[in-house]
Amino acid sequence: MKRMLLILMTFVIALNLAACGGNSAPAQTEATETAPAVPAADAVYTGAVIYTEDAENTVAEAMAVRDGKIIYVGSAEGAQAYIGEGTEVTNLEGKMITPNLIDSHSHPGIVATTAWYTDMPADCDTQEEILAFVKDFCDTHSAEEYPYIYFEYYPSNLFDENGPRREWIDEVVSDRAILIEDFSDHACWVNTRFLELIGAFDEGVISEADKEFMTNSEGEYTGWIREFVWQNYIGNLYEKTGFTPAEEVNEENLTPVLDDFKSWGVTAVMDACVLDDAHVKTVSDMDKAGKLNMYYEFSYRMYDYSGLENAISEVHRLNETYGTDRVYVDTIKIFYDGTNELGDAALVDGWITDESQKGFLLMDLEQTVNTLRRCNEEGIDVHFHMVGDLAFRQVCDATEALIQEVGPLNIQVEMCHCEYINPADYDRPQQLGIIVNWTPHWTGGYFGDASLKYMGQERYDDMYKFNPLIGSGAIVTFGSDIYSMYEENRGNPYFGMQTAMTRIDPEGVYGEGVMRESESSKLSLEDLLRGYTRNGAIQMRLDDRTGSLEVGKNANFNVYDENLFEVAPEEMMNVLPAAVYFEGSRIN
Repeated sequence: MKRMLLILMTFVIALNLAACGGNSAPAQTEATETAPAVPAADAVYTGAVIYTEDAENTVAEAMAVRDGKIIYVGSAEGAQAYIGEGTEVTNLEGKMITPNLIDSHSHPGIVATTAWYTDMPADCDTQEEILAFVKDFCDTHSAEEYPYIYFEYYPSNLFDENGPRREWIDEVVSDRAILIEDFSDHACWVNTRFLELIGAFDEGVISEADKEFMTNSEGEYTGWIREFVWQNYIGNLYEKTGFTPAEEVNEENLTPVLDDFKSWGVTAVMDACVLDDAHVKTVSDMDKAGKLNMYYEFSYRMYDYSGLENAISEVHRLNETYGTDRVYVDTIKIFYDGTNELGDAALVDGWITDESQKGFLLMDLEQTVNTLRRCNEEGIDVHFHMVGDLAFRQVCDATEALIQEVGPLNIQVEMCHCEYINPADYDRPQQLGIIVNWTPHWTGGYFGDASLKYMGQERYDDMYKFNPLIGSGAIVTFGSDIYSMYEENRGNPYFGMQTAMTRIDPEGVYGEGVMRESESSKLSLEDLLRGYTRNGAIQMRLDDRTGSLEVGKNANFNVYDENLFEVAPEEMMNVLPAAVYFEGSRIN
């Protein structure tokens, strides 16, 4: 009777500790085990602080692994039953173990193809400094050697709503094509030679549908191009110059990027844009050759509503052609609105200076419902790029309408970025089962204050608030969204954690002048770890294999010399796993 009471009391205490949550580390619990009648483990790890990230937020001290899978998690005493003659036993002497981390929205394929870009110094942030750098570079590199130069970046807040002018670059360089990318990655500034070489001045070359080639009041191209429409014509430039950069993903250029992810303990990535067949085939071939050692999900970009059926067809074709047990194409990505920095994010109340300017939406409500309906019929998840509250609200409305029509959905509706959420809609993702993905390293003012002139101070201060969603019980995941080699270091999840916990960018990109009200929006390490592990696995449909350390799941875990909950938030970016294990094998 006394033994039964003791067990019951232990169970109740464990439940109460697990329910505490908050910003502190999960409480350690003790389980009562009986010796299992199972074969001995290949490896047993004891003396650890194991944050399992299971549903109860359990902390254990020992784990046993056999054939790449976890067969036991619990106390050191209980682990003894799994030690046999051939078992490798490792006493970790108080080191911390977590599940491998998951980057639920990134672009490693695109990063791999950008090594040929020319980086500007970080302090090159005025028009005069930028043009001086461009001129100096071109003075020391001939047009024969560099017929086309892709520079990164100019600040998103550098120009007014009319954008930059091609003539300003022409004054310093006119003998070759120049493209300078906006820091947001959603616009660029080009010179006249660039426009000539892509055929912009030739009749009938630029489609009338490509409205993002900005023009002045006389209908002349200004040299400011929004979004990526120029990519539709870059082949003309390559053909005319005879210059073709190494832009195809291959094992040689992708491996260093993925090696960095794995050194950070990231063994699952959602690549948010399929570039071409070579991109998917490269990853697939690496997995088949035993070189990948991670899970890799692809999403296929749908450019407009008319491309829905083609996107569905391509997802099925790519997955059937290249899919493996670890590599799969199962998602359609939609650029649903623009960006706050360019003033084309979809806003419920419009610009602060002109309420009639609501921004851009790729689809109306009916088209959005139909897109979700068709994807639900085909079993394809949908991943929406969105930053404005009108985009957020309309996807919620569309999801709700479809649920009312067909009942629970077979697919996942995912919304990434969600930089400004109307307070009236905070509870809707949890109610509708929508997954929200955020980019933590943006939290410290990465894009400056360019959005302030469109959003106004009140909405600007309310950007990047995710604690209300987390508090509602919504599934919130995290990713790096790195887009070029210039920012590849920011793919480090501990860099993102530090920024989200402090609301200060470790690199001080734009200084303190863009800081928002931050205390209530700082994320806890507990919530960050959950988003980078268990929740990320749910988004990537891997939660039966990874994301938590539980019996039956793959032995995917990181070992840290320090307990992350004892690391000062201002030092988190310096964390690095001492060891990374994927499916039972050490990979770093």
